[in-house]
Amino acid sequence: MSKPTPPRHGPMFGHRAKPAPQMAQAVQLFERGQPAQAAALCRQIVQAQPGHAGAWQLLGITQIMAGQPGEAEPALRQALALDERNTRTLCLLGVACSQQDRADEAIAFFDRALALDPNQPGIWYDRGNTLYALGRDDEAVQSFDRALKLEPRLADAWLNRGHALLRLERPQQAIASYESGLDLAPGHAKLWSSLAQALITVRRVPDALACFEKALVIDDRNADLWVSMGDTLRELGRADLALERYDKALKLNPDSGHAWASRGFALKELRQWVSAADAFVRASELLPADLPVIYSLMLVLQHLALWDKLDAIWDGVLCHVRHGTFNQDSFAMLSHPHANAHDVLLAGEGYARHHRAGAVPLPLPPSPASAAPRRLRVGYISGDFRDHPLSALMVGVFEAHDKARLETVALSTYPQPVASPMRKRLEAAFDRFIDLHAVGDQEAATRIAQLQLDILVDLTGYTSFCRPGIVVRRPAPIQVSYLGFPATTGMAEIDYILGDRWVTPLGSAGEFSEKIIRLPESFQANDDQRPGGAKTPSRQELGLPEHGFVFCCHNNIYKINPGMFDIWMRLLAQVPGSVLWLVADSPETDANLRRQAEARGVAGERLVFARRAPYVKYLAQYRQADLFLDTLPFNAGTTASDALWAGLPVLTQLGHSFAGRMAASLLDAVGLPELITRDAAAYEQMALKLATTPELLRELRERLERHRATSPLFNTARFTQHLERAYEMIWARHVQGLPPAEIDVPALEAPGLSAAPASP
Repeated sequence: MSKPTPPRHGPMFGHRAKPAPQMAQAVQLFERGQPAQAAALCRQIVQAQPGHAGAWQLLGITQIMAGQPGEAEPALRQALALDERNTRTLCLLGVACSQQDRADEAIAFFDRALALDPNQPGIWYDRGNTLYALGRDDEAVQSFDRALKLEPRLADAWLNRGHALLRLERPQQAIASYESGLDLAPGHAKLWSSLAQALITVRRVPDALACFEKALVIDDRNADLWVSMGDTLRELGRADLALERYDKALKLNPDSGHAWASRGFALKELRQWVSAADAFVRASELLPADLPVIYSLMLVLQHLALWDKLDAIWDGVLCHVRHGTFNQDSFAMLSHPHANAHDVLLAGEGYARHHRAGAVPLPLPPSPASAAPRRLRVGYISGDFRDHPLSALMVGVFEAHDKARLETVALSTYPQPVASPMRKRLEAAFDRFIDLHAVGDQEAATRIAQLQLDILVDLTGYTSFCRPGIVVRRPAPIQVSYLGFPATTGMAEIDYILGDRWVTPLGSAGEFSEKIIRLPESFQANDDQRPGGAKTPSRQELGLPEHGFVFCCHNNIYKINPGMFDIWMRLLAQVPGSVLWLVADSPETDANLRRQAEARGVAGERLVFARRAPYVKYLAQYRQADLFLDTLPFNAGTTASDALWAGLPVLTQLGHSFAGRMAASLLDAVGLPELITRDAAAYEQMALKLATTPELLRELRERLERHRATSPLFNTARFTQHLERAYEMIWARHVQGLPPAEIDVPALEAPGLSAAPASP
C-alpha cells in the first residue's frame, strides 16, 4: 500500500482563515497538481497573515506530499493552534507523525479527530492507513471495518483492508475484501492486481492470471502490471510466455530493474544462459543492492563457465552471508568455491528467517503418554515425485517400507504432474498420495496437521518446487530433512537431518541447525531394481576417440570451478591421447570451456560433450568411460551412484561439508575406499596413477562389479530397515518427552563386504 494521502474530510483549509486574495490562487495551484507553487504562495500568505489557519494547513499538506513530514509538522501545529477542532488538521498531524515513526502520537491525533466526529468514515479510513503503515495490522483492520460500517462504498477501504488481512496471513478474508471493493469499483486496476496477488498466496494461480488480465484491460500502460502477469505465467511453468510480458513492460519502462530481473529469471528457467546473464547485468545496474539479482547472475555465470567474471560476485555474496543480510535459497552456496560449512549454515538460516516472517506455527497435540505399539505415520513432502533423480533413488525405499510398521503419505508440491511409469510406481508405493501444489502454505500446513503425522520428511529442502513456507509452520511433531538438499536447511523447525559418518562426521554438529541422525552405512538411498542400461554404444557414436583414456565428469557444469579445472587440464597434458568427457550444457558453455582449456595449453577438441539421453541410454554411456572425476566443493550425488551402478569407478576428494563428502560415503559403502582422496594433490596423483596403470584400474572395475550386488549402497531392503529404525528411535525420544538429540542408528548384521569400512 502506498503511503497515506492527505485526508479529504473535515473543513477545507480551516474555519478561521481570514480572507486573503492569494489563498484562492494557492488552492487552484494545488488542485491543478502544482503543490510546490502552492506552497510558495502559502509561505507568502502566512508571512503576511500569521493567523491564517488555512494557509498553514495547505502548506503542511504540500510538504507531506513532498515526503517532508518533519517540515509539515510545524505548519500543521500552527494550523491546529488556530483551529483546534479541525479534524482535517488533526488527521494530517497523525499522518506526519506516523511517517516519522511516532506511532503513539499519530494514533492520538486520529483519536482526537474521532472524539470530535466519530461518524466520519474518512477519519477511520486514514487511521487504518496509518496503523497499516506502522505494521499494526489487526488494529488497521478494525479501523477499516469502522469506516466501512459507516460508508460501505469506500472501495479504497476494501482495498487497504485486504492488504492488512493478507499480511495477517488471512488470505481468504483478503480475497473477500478485494472482491467487495470490485463489486463497487470494477474499473479499479489496483483492486484487480491486489486480488491477483492474494490468489497467488493461496496457489490459485490460473485465477490470478485472469485478474491480471482484467487489470491490464483497465491500465495497459502500467509496466509493473505486465511484470506481475509475467511472474504469474512463470509460476504456471510458462517462462516462454512470461518473456513476452516482460518485453511489453520494458517497452513502457526500459529502466525497470524489476522487469529486467524477472526477464533474467525466465531466461534462466529456459536455460538461455547468455541472454539471462545480459538481463541480470542490466538489472544489477538499475538495482545494485538487489541480492536476488546478484545471486542469480552468479549461478548463470557458473553455468556459462565465465569464471573470470565471478570473483567479485562470489566475494559479494559471501559478504552478505557473513553479515546476516542473506535471504535467498542457499542451494548455490553449495558450489561456491570459497564458502565453508559454516557459511552454508548462515545462508540457510537467512533463508529460513525470510520464510518464517509472518508464519504462525500450528498448534500440535501433546506428546503421547506412552509408546504403545502402533504403526508410525510418516509423510514425505517433495516437488520431485516424478521423473527426477530423487525419485529414481527413493522409489525402491517407498516400495520396501514395512506396511506393518509404517503408514506412508506422499505430499506432492510439483505443479504439473505428468503420467509416466515412474509416477505410477510412486503413487502405488504410498498409502496415500496427496497433491498440494495448488494449495497455499498456511492451508497446506493445516491439511498436513489434520493428517496427524508422526514424522514429516522434507525431501526437497531449498531445491526446485520447494515449499519451506509449509515446513516452517511445523505441521508435524517431528520434522526431518533428507536427501534432496545435501546441506543443513538452517531451519529451526526441522528437528533432524539424515546423514552418516562421512557426510555428518563426529564433531560436525555445529555445522547443522538440525540434530544429526547417522545411518550406519551410506546416507543415500538407492533403488536396486533400477535398469542396468541399454546396449553399450560405441565410442564413435558418442564422439569419443576409439583409443585413449576417457576422463569423465557428468556433473552439472555449475559444479566445476577454476581450481578443479586446472587439475583436469594438467591430467590431460600428462596423459597423451586422453580426453575429458563432460555433459553438454549450452553451445556457449561448451565453447567457453574449450577456451578455458586452450588458455591452459590444452587443445579445445580434447573436451567432448555428452548430449542428454534417456535414463537407460545414459547409464549405458558410462561403460565407455575409464574414470569418473568428481567435483569439489559440491560432489556428485545421484550422478556418482549412476556411474557406480554402471560399473564406472569414481575418484573423489573429501571436502569439508555435507555436499563435499557425498561421494566418499558412496565409495565406502560400495567397497572402494581407496578412491577417496584427502587433498587436491592426492586427488591429482591418484587420477594420474589410474590413467597410467591399466591393471590397477581393471582390478577396481572388477571389484566394483562384484560388490554391486552385495554392497550396502545398492541394498534397498537393508537401507530401508535402517531408515525405519531411525524413525522409531526419534519417535521413541518424542513420546518420552525428550528433545531431539544426535542419534547413531545401529547396523543390521553385516552384508558381507570383503573390504573393511574406511575412516572419515
